[in-house]
Amino acid sequence: MKKIFILFIFFGFCINVFAQSNRFKNHHFIFNGDIASGNPYTMAASSIVTGLANYYLLNDAFFENSFAYSLYTTNDDNLKVKTMNPTGLTAKELFNNIQVGLKLGYQTYSPEFINAGIYASAHYKLEQFKVGNNDDNMKKHKAQRALLGITGLVSLGSMGQASRVILEAGVRYSMSLAYQSPFGTKKDQLNNGITSHYAIKLASRGMWQNIGVYADIDHFNMWKNYESGKKLKSYTFGITWTITPQQVEDRKDW
Repeated sequence: MKKIFILFIFFGFCINVFAQSNRFKNHHFIFNGDIASGNPYTMAASSIVTGLANYYLLNDAFFENSFAYSLYTTNDDNLKVKTMNPTGLTAKELFNNIQVGLKLGYQTYSPEFINAGIYASAHYKLEQFKVGNNDDNMKKHKAQRALLGITGLVSLGSMGQASRVILEAGVRYSMSLAYQSPFGTKKDQLNNGITSHYAIKLASRGMWQNIGVYADIDHFNMWKNYESGKKLKSYTFGITWTITPQQVEDRKDW
């Protein structure tokens, strides 16, 4: 869990550096942080903290939150792969699926109906799941990855409108950092490969912005040296939003 705390400290550093910067007011500049969780309690805590940071420290929609759920498929009908209990309270359940990262890029900002942009991203991902032949013989696995990628976006609707639709599509290179399984703790058990990213969001001027859904799909076998011939693929689906109370037109209500 130390890597997660280090990333939160890094986010805090970014806040201190950019809190008073005019960069947040440059409509062409894309600079955002995002946090995804597969546990509702962790997700709720993250939403509160980042919402307060957006309001009191940044006065901008910097942090984006997501609730993510991962599905796993194998080529062995007798092999089961399940996520940890998404509503559990143990450490492995609270942090069963965590992803944190930064996005940096550029977008057009014209009064026309269609605008476009592109951003680079860097993420850290932690996945904890169970693997076994039956429900009574499930063993914990923990994978840690770094994802580096590039994503294009198209905004449908004038920037002056109260709301508009944003479409995203991109690719990320997923690199193994660490892995723990009953077979050992070497990251060589994992393959590296391409993950595609797709998202549809509704941007608005209200407190709840960028509400949408997304999918991250692995296009490679996660296991390189687990059991001979065994293949595992991961699919992550999420709901995303950004909490920015300052965007409400009448701030006296808050």
